[in-house]
Amino acid sequence: MITATWRLLSPINRKQFNPLNFFCTRKFASAQDFTILKSKQNVKKDSIPPKPKKPLNAFILYYNSIRDKLQKEYPHYKPTELSKIASEKWVQIDPTIKQNLQKQFHEQISIYKQKLMDYENSLTNEQKMEIKSLKKGHTLKQNEIKQKLMDLGKPKRPLSAFILFMQSKKNTKNPHESYKDWLNNITNEWKNMTMVNKSKYNAEASDLFKKYKIEMQKWEEEMIQAGHYNIIKSNVKHKLETDK
Repeated sequence: MITATWRLLSPINRKQFNPLNFFCTRKFASAQDFTILKSKQNVKKDSIPPKPKKPLNAFILYYNSIRDKLQKEYPHYKPTELSKIASEKWVQIDPTIKQNLQKQFHEQISIYKQKLMDYENSLTNEQKMEIKSLKKGHTLKQNEIKQKLMDLGKPKRPLSAFILFMQSKKNTKNPHESYKDWLNNITNEWKNMTMVNKSKYNAEASDLFKKYKIEMQKWEEEMIQAGHYNIIKSNVKHKLETDK
């Protein structure tokens, strides 16, 4: 979509749409202003010690152990498709192997909780305020970008295969059943379904995504023609951050 967008630009507009500045989401009076802002942000982040990383859960540990094998067996599959195959194998895995992986995760999570407690106790009040400020600033910025994109009519991302399946089951909820319990049952049902039974939902999700890509390309072209170059840049950065 970005390639198609680039072709629409005149030489002058291409200069404004410089790939080197592609991920900037606001205009600066000069390069010096941008450098000063980034320096201030980096100083704040550098003054905060790195937070302990949460350990990988049992399924991710299992997936990592078989990922190379899956890539050899299905060389043309995308990571998301390999993950689906791993999910099916996880359901059918030897209970002993699953218990060992879960035990490993619980041991690591206990160590992580202690490290996290030590980390939080080691922070000064100033560092805690800086962390809170950085989180708040990031959230506000994300909300501002999201609202701006909605106001300009950005197409909504289509529903996934699982969400389509969940919607088809909404009338099966027992009035006395909590939403959390119902969702857990639906999730387990989806995990235990074969690829054949999931195929109609995957096909529908695929069709919706193809339509979405066409709508997105058209929308980006309209934004370029209207002169909203920074909106396109903001949209790309927003997608990258929300997909993390």
